[in-house]
Amino acid sequence: MLAVMYLTLVRHGEADASTNSLGDAGRYLSARGREQARATGRALREREVALTHVWTSPLVRAVQTTELILAALDHGGVAETRDHLYPDSRPDALVSALAALDPGAGVLVVSHMPYVAAAAGELLGIYVSGFATANAFHLELSSLAPVRAELRWRWLGRFVD
Repeated sequence: MLAVMYLTLVRHGEADASTNSLGDAGRYLSARGREQARATGRALREREVALTHVWTSPLVRAVQTTELILAALDHGGVAETRDHLYPDSRPDALVSALAALDPGAGVLVVSHMPYVAAAAGELLGIYVSGFATANAFHLELSSLAPVRAELRWRWLGRFVD
């Protein structure tokens, strides 16, 4: 049994389609994607999301999204890139990483589709069909073995409780 832990899953903001020549890893945020990320950061600030750990996919668009969210939160900590947060990564590595944290942790994870939908589904025990750019799911985890999580709220450009 673990003390309550909070996890906020975010999909990166909209990427600029014209950057395909840089390959998938080099795609960066569009102007709209940057504003989406800022809005998500403001939303997390409004909900007073407290962070002890910030994990991001190493791909450019996820790192940029993370930086803009942290700026909106006025968060002085650093983001850690994680190799288990690529678009096609398996969510079981996230569960293992969360299990290594101290009770009471607050974790922000910024990644991609289909990963964020698969991770949310794994933790909530439901099928999550989609996850739009810069959307966030805020989960309360009460156990990681077995996994027990509850969706506290979603940010879909507006809050959904």
